[in-house]
Amino acid sequence: MQSRSQIVLLAALLVLLPAGASRGSEATPIVKPSGERYVYRWELKKLAALFGGLLFPGEGGGELTFDTTDDGHVVSELLVTSEHGHEGEFWRYGAEIDPVQGRTLRAWTSYRWRGEEKSKTAEIDEGGVIDVASGIYEIRRSLPARPVLMRIWSDGKIYPVVVTPLGDEHRTLPRGKRVLARHYRVEGREVPGERNWKGHMDLWFARDGNATPIEIHFDRTLVGVRLRLIESA
Repeated sequence: MQSRSQIVLLAALLVLLPAGASRGSEATPIVKPSGERYVYRWELKKLAALFGGLLFPGEGGGELTFDTTDDGHVVSELLVTSEHGHEGEFWRYGAEIDPVQGRTLRAWTSYRWRGEEKSKTAEIDEGGVIDVASGIYEIRRSLPARPVLMRIWSDGKIYPVVVTPLGDEHRTLPRGKRVLARHYRVEGREVPGERNWKGHMDLWFARDGNATPIEIHFDRTLVGVRLRLIESA
């Protein structure tokens, strides 16, 4: 039986994943070769950081991409990997977005962990719904100046959330560069009769002409994952 500390650390590494994803896989849209690519280093935060290197990988790489399909849709994917894993572990969030209508068309998640592979894809029929990947795209595109209500898809369920601008902050990247960035937080909001999305996601976009996503945090109680930009193309 796993100890409490093992369970906490496993939750930290799987903080990007939906629980209980279904088996099987779905093909993602074919995209044009042009697009954006952002490369990150990730590390555990909070309590998990004290033990992560002992039981699980405590750091690794991440990649966020934005590409365009032949019909003008945007495909956004966030891939997290660990070079210290033994079986090619990875965690992935993806979404296909219609930028004209401003809505997510479908979203998918997948992972490989200790020899187990799971994935899930869902068509999004409800307008105003985001997932992690399309949320990063939409917030980056609109850069809202005041709180915005949205709905987030996770493991086939939809939760009400609020996106709150938290002002400008200087952030220090892994190679020591300090960047002025806009800070946003996505967190669940309580709505009677609806599910509550626990934890929150923090995003920092550089104050440059591209609103470069320089840092991404995922947080739950006692655990968290931080991704910081090291390269863009």
